[in-house]
Amino acid sequence: MAWSNETYLVGERIRVEGERDLGIVTRLDLERGLIYVMFKRLREEVYSYPESIANQTLTPLVNKRDS
Repeated sequence: MAWSNETYLVGERIRVEGERDLGIVTRLDLERGLIYVMFKRLREEVYSYPESIANQTLTPLVNKRDS
């Protein structure tokens, strides 16, 4: 599968402000501007994208790869 510049986050760990544990990015809905983060015990939270990354509510724990 070819990953675009936006979808490199899917499957990566992410730190969420106010959460104790790390989460995993499960989906990016670019049309609606949403990012879905899964936590332990199958709890999924929805955040606005890309605003939540820009204001550092979400901090990805991966470096974007140049291809």
